[in-house]
Amino acid sequence: MLSLQLMKYAIVPILIMCLTACHVKTKQANKRGLEYMKQNRYEQAVAEFNDILQEDAYWLPAYYNRAIALANTQQYKKALEDFNYVLAHYPDHADAYFNRGIVYENLGLYANAIQDYTETIRLRPGFIQAYHYRGIARFRMLDLDGALQDYNRALELGRNLQIDLSAAKALGLNSSALYFNRGAVFQKKGDYESAIADYTETIRIDPSSAKAYYNRGIAKLSLSQGQEAASDLEIASRLGYEPAKQALAKYFGD
Repeated sequence: MLSLQLMKYAIVPILIMCLTACHVKTKQANKRGLEYMKQNRYEQAVAEFNDILQEDAYWLPAYYNRAIALANTQQYKKALEDFNYVLAHYPDHADAYFNRGIVYENLGLYANAIQDYTETIRLRPGFIQAYHYRGIARFRMLDLDGALQDYNRALELGRNLQIDLSAAKALGLNSSALYFNRGAVFQKKGDYESAIADYTETIRIDPSSAKAYYNRGIAKLSLSQGQEAASDLEIASRLGYEPAKQALAKYFGD
């Protein structure tokens, strides 16, 4: 049985620096916090931003940056408080809407996430990640047509970018994830040939994608392509994806 696997994602650290003039001490603490975040040392980063806010309780960049750090340590409710504070004072902050949407999505509040991604897109119509992540949230709410529209738009925007795969991954613009997720939508809708085409494109971009081999194998099973399905499941199994081993035992075991 197919277990649709959407790509995991983390809070994207789109960080802001000083919006207004600030003290040297504040700038230095903020810089240290940002460096800690680059090193994935989020608790140390939170401590730096806490120190800033003890000195200046109204300095918005510290709230935003602390929200990013808190979200990366899965302190989602505290992160929401900081994002809410930023947006109450800076209502056109597209990145804050986007990252708050990710927090909502991690909390399972998909309708809230969709609202925030939609606001992000209103403010920044070319924001590829917002379309991608809204598509994930819509998929979770079984709005398959809406998810498909978002993935199509994200891929359309992505075709205009000249960027290598490693840089795209770092920016959260990984086209292999978009093809994979669109393939999951097609598969859920019963359009197995389109799903297979998207998984094939995923594998072309990222040959190490065990989930793409697995999902493609399951889709091929639905089209009674047993031999090809077994081949895909075997590759996924060799790549260490446990559900592929289980599927091989279920459908091709003695």
